[in-house]
Amino acid sequence: MNYKIGITACLLIGITFLCGCTSTTEEVQPLLVYAGAGLKVPLDVNIAGFTQETGIKIIPNYGPSGGLYAQINEGQPADVFFSADWKFIEKLEDDGKLTDSIKLLEDNIVLVRSKTGEEKGIEKIQDLVKPDISIAVADPGAPIGQYSENVLDSTGMTEALSQGAIKARPSTVNQVALMVEKDEVDAGFLYSSTASLYNLTPVQRFDTTQSGEIVFGIGIIKGGDEKRAKEFTDYLDKHTDEYMKYGWTRYA
Repeated sequence: MNYKIGITACLLIGITFLCGCTSTTEEVQPLLVYAGAGLKVPLDVNIAGFTQETGIKIIPNYGPSGGLYAQINEGQPADVFFSADWKFIEKLEDDGKLTDSIKLLEDNIVLVRSKTGEEKGIEKIQDLVKPDISIAVADPGAPIGQYSENVLDSTGMTEALSQGAIKARPSTVNQVALMVEKDEVDAGFLYSSTASLYNLTPVQRFDTTQSGEIVFGIGIIKGGDEKRAKEFTDYLDKHTDEYMKYGWTRYA
């Protein structure tokens, strides 16, 4: 009898061990979310809330939206793309890379100044032609850079600033903000939301007729974890209030 009990116990231990192995093997992988760098602060809050509510872990990859688009288009693993420029969502749709997409947020371009910029009397975009003014304008490869270029073109300032006032071409909106915050340049162009995130007071706000329509949108990547990606995008759609705190508006 003791012999049979011993065998039964061993079998139960073996089954438990095998079940444990199976559970580990079938553990669901985290969602891979690619997102524009300027979205980091509110999106991190959304990610934490979503994980707490659902138990689904998320690994974010922040960077310039154009660079993230290129990574996805080249086949890098991704489940969700939160772009700072709707055109990159459209590109992925044209490439056949998405199963669904949604326009979520809108923003505006603003001119901000550093402490030194304030001392030099920068009050509006026309003041950028004053002597010894240094400006940061993001690289046109990033959405913020292209929108900023549009503002310069539409206000007739492109040629006026062609003699070297633009001292830096950072690759992300956060880098422009940091340069202004640290007084490394006199002025820079940011999203209204980014200015709010860095506590930089805009001296001038530009209409979308000057910058172009600024739409932040989300795409679900074909071939990824589409079901859980949809759960996450639905969560973001219901929690846009986190973004309103920083100056974004809900897409109409």
